[in-house]
Parts: sequence; C-alpha cells; structure tokens
Amino acid sequence: MLVPEAIEAIIADFDRKIEPISTHDVQSALSSARTKLAEKTATRGGWADLVAFTLQTMQSDHQPWRTYFGPMGSSQDKEGKVYYFPDPRDLGVDILDHWEVRAETLINPVLRARYADLIWDLSRKAAGRLADPKFARLAIDGYFDGVTQSRHSDDHDDIEALERALQLSCSIRDDVRTATAKGLMIDWFHREVSGDGWWLTLYETLTLNRRSGLTVGEQEGMISSLETLFGRFLGSETSDPFGASRVANFLITYHSTKENFQRVSEIAIAVSESYEKLANEGSALQAMGWLQTAMDYARRANDTERQKRLHVMREQAIRASGAEMQSFTTPIELKKDDVDELIAYLSDDDWQQSLYNVAAYFIEPKSEVRFHADEAAKISPLMARMTMSMIADDHVAAQVGGEEDTDGPLFRHADFLRQFNRLFLCKALEAVVEKHRLSPEEIAAFIQRSNLFSDMPLLIAGIKAWLEGDYVKCLFVLVPQMEDAFRNLARRLGEPVTKMRPGRAGWEVSKNLGDFLAMDRIRGEIGEDIHFWIRSIFADARGMNLRNTIAHGLAGREIATFYNCETVIHSLLVMGAYKDIAVHCTRKTAARGRPDASVTATRD
Repeated sequence: MLVPEAIEAIIADFDRKIEPISTHDVQSALSSARTKLAEKTATRGGWADLVAFTLQTMQSDHQPWRTYFGPMGSSQDKEGKVYYFPDPRDLGVDILDHWEVRAETLINPVLRARYADLIWDLSRKAAGRLADPKFARLAIDGYFDGVTQSRHSDDHDDIEALERALQLSCSIRDDVRTATAKGLMIDWFHREVSGDGWWLTLYETLTLNRRSGLTVGEQEGMISSLETLFGRFLGSETSDPFGASRVANFLITYHSTKENFQRVSEIAIAVSESYEKLANEGSALQAMGWLQTAMDYARRANDTERQKRLHVMREQAIRASGAEMQSFTTPIELKKDDVDELIAYLSDDDWQQSLYNVAAYFIEPKSEVRFHADEAAKISPLMARMTMSMIADDHVAAQVGGEEDTDGPLFRHADFLRQFNRLFLCKALEAVVEKHRLSPEEIAAFIQRSNLFSDMPLLIAGIKAWLEGDYVKCLFVLVPQMEDAFRNLARRLGEPVTKMRPGRAGWEVSKNLGDFLAMDRIRGEIGEDIHFWIRSIFADARGMNLRNTIAHGLAGREIATFYNCETVIHSLLVMGAYKDIAVHCTRKTAARGRPDASVTATRD
C-alpha cells in the first residue's frame, strides 16, 4: 500500500514521542493531513492509518459488526439505508496487512497496542481470516507498557487500556498476562479510590469478570478502601451525599452477598440521613428529588417508620414547590375570519350532522399526535430525551418520556393540540347550539346514539349545567358518565366489569375506567385513535386525568372551567358516534400521509 509521505511523517513523529499521547491526538493530526492531501493522492493510502484511530472502542453492542472497534456514528436516509462513519465494511485485506506491519515495527506502546488490537478484533470480519494470537499478546503488552510507562495523556485512557488488556488476556486464556492485568487494575483501583477518581469501572470489571482470578482477600481489600471513601463522603467537612450513594450501592451489594444485613442497614440509613440533611438545606424543588432518594435508602434499610416520615416531608415539599415554579405562555393570534370560516365548514342544515362534524373535526388521530411529537423532537432533540415529572398537588403523578415511555410525549402533545384548538372548539359548539337552538335533551339524544349511557336524566342535567355556565355541576356530573359508558361497552363485548378486591377473599369491586381502557376488546372496538384520545383526557396521569382527579376528591374549584367542560362534552359526542368517527380518523390519517389512518366528516 502506497502511504503518502505526510501520513508516514505523522506516524513516525508520534512513534518517537516519549511524552504522553492519546489516540485522539493521532486521529486529529492524521485527519488534518489527509484533508490537505485529498485532492493530490489516492484516498485509500491516506485513509488506512486515519481509520485506525477514527474507529471507536467499546462498540460491541453496536452495528454493523458488534466488535470492540466500531464506527463513531451513523445516519439513515429516507429509504432506511444506514451509513456508518467510518464504515468498517470498507476495510479489506490491504489495510489489515498494512496494520500488521505497523503493529510489528512501531515502538510507541500506544500506537503498537492500537494497531495490534485492531488486527485481532477485525481480521475475521474485514478480511475473512483469523488473526495470529501474537497480535493479541502485542496489544496486551502495549497496553501494559502504555500504563506503566505513563504514556497515556489521560487517566481514563489508562483505565480503558487495563480493562481491555484483561479482556484480551482472558479471551486467549493467558494466565500470566491475566494475573498481570489484575494486579495492575487492583493497584490502580486503590490509587483512584484515594482521590475518588476512575475506580468504579475498575471495581465492576474485576468483580464481574469471573476469569479475572480476583481472590477473596483482594476483594476484601477493595471493599476496605471503599468503606474509607464512604466514611469520607459522610464527614461533616467533606459531606457529599451523591458520592456516598455511589459508593453505598457497591457496599450494600457486597455485604448483602455476605449476609451482613446489619451493615447493609447502617450504610443505607447513613445515606438516607445524608440526603435528608441536604433536602433541609435546599429549595422545595430540590427537596422533592433528594427526599425521594432518602426514602429509597430507608426502604433498603427496612426502616418503615423513617420511610413514612420522609414520605410526609416529601409531600410537603412537593406542595410547596408550586410557589417556586414559573409559568410560560405563548401568545397565538387568531383571526375572526378563520374562526368564521371553520364554523361555516362544520355547520350543516342537519343538527345531528353538525354535532357529528364538530366531534370528528376536533379529535386528532394518534398518528397525527405522534407526528407532531416527532417534529418537536427534531427541533429540540435534547428536550425530547428528558424525562419530565407531572406534579399533582402533593405527589409526582407520573414520569413522562424516557427510553421506556415512548408514548409519554404523545400525551403532552395531545394536550398542546387541545389547548391550541380550545377557542375553535368553544366557538364551534356555541355556533351549532345557537344555529339549531339545541336543547340539552337533543344533545343527550345524539350522545346516546351509541346506547352506552345508563342514565339519560343525569346526562341531560350535566349538559344543561354546561349550557347555563354551571361548570362545577357539569364536570362532576358528566365525567362519571364516561366511565359508565365504558362499563356498558365492556358488558356488550362480553367482558367482566368487576374484579376481586385485593386482600379480601370473595369480595368484588367494580372495575374503573382505566381497567376498561386496558381491555384489548375495548381498544379494538373503538379504535386506537379514540382509545388514546379518551385515555389522555380521562384516565392517564400523563394527560389531563380528569376521571381520577374527580373520583379521588383531588379536584379543586379551579378545574371547573369552560374549557374542561367543553372537552368533556366533545368526548361524549365522540362516544355517541364512535364507530363512524373511528373510520373518520383512519381516513384523516391516510389523507395526511401518516401510517394507519383516516378524513371526511360525513356520517355513514
């Protein structure tokens, strides 16, 4: 392989260095040189060394090969094709041969370890051949020399080198080199613990790798160092609850395996007290989180009285946190012509068609809500990955978002869409009622088209309260009717509507709205779009959660607004024509080019 002189000069210069270097230093120098040469020489000759230092370590969980060395990033085009940067699939026999020469001729341990490890790790995938075990040994020895001769520019590089050396030694069953790696790692562990440095990964690697040969005495020595560090974190002048909890997790695990539960309790209580003290010194918002951690450690200590006391303190902190929060508003200008145009579009000479049009227009299919959430994530990717806490008076009602809650952001965006449309919904309902001079009985009759509601007089009373502006009565009468409707729907589908009462053998209680919405038959009957919409309004803590708020006596006067009442009225209209509206949602989604879905607001 013909390697440009500029590239050879850089490799030679780093090979002569005695002072500490990093692979990032080499990559940066090679990248700069290759950029200058890009128009003057064949790219492959300038790429062979650059790619050796651009590939990232510890990539065994990532595509395309799940090897130790892998791409630093990837992207995907509209057709779903994945591109890797750099792409290890572009390697070949010529580059592997070039790396072998480098590994056997270079003297700088950092460079020698890099090239030798690449050969050992990638030969089978990149060149279709098995690497000679001598390259694994060259890599291990290079890592040892890089650490013992202080040739790495960063402590983290020393730790990573030792971990990789142990991994390679175990994989080729080289007991001598495994023992050397273990000894160096133990020495480095005690050094790092003394300054609260990079000890954590060293401890995990040694204790979790059964081939490391760690003896009982060696682990006890490491635990002793951690106990010393733990005590330092609890000291009055060096107090650090976060550091204490980090160490405590390892100590608790160790002492639990030794069945030393007295020590487990002592450690957990000490951490709990540390966080309680911190919470007492912070704001209410800070105390919310810190008292939760204090509770968690009290639970690990099996101290129920302490848990209860901390729970009460946390409720008080959450209640007080409201005064520390700020509200943010975004003004939106709505033109009267736009409102009038929408009202004209929804109004029909048939009063039932008009009510149907309003019901169908103001429900957003789930795929549409997901589209808005995905677009927001593109604009604010960091915010989209953050987990948010939903605060309800004196408790955290829900945690929204995160990798395990992919639907969480949809509830928030559904609420955004409802807020944006609230004025339009208000004016549309008002216009339809006025145009057709609708009575509570007529509106109730439309809602009862689905034959799901048991008590028409109660339904009429709630609608009458809405028309008269008695929003407290409206809300507290109509919200329970939604649960009644789903109970009747469950009966119609042959589902049980009661469940066993926990702790009381033979006792039964009625299922609630959340139970009904969890039924697959219910979801299939009303469709995914209506199911999500109703759930986000009535029965999920990530959304408005109206049913649970009212049923548990958590609703204050401030919840009885015209907006909430009209949201309930709209939901009841949807359930009155749910079969037609489920079809409408499917058409609306399809018309917008979204997957799985539905537009046309006309009744079948």
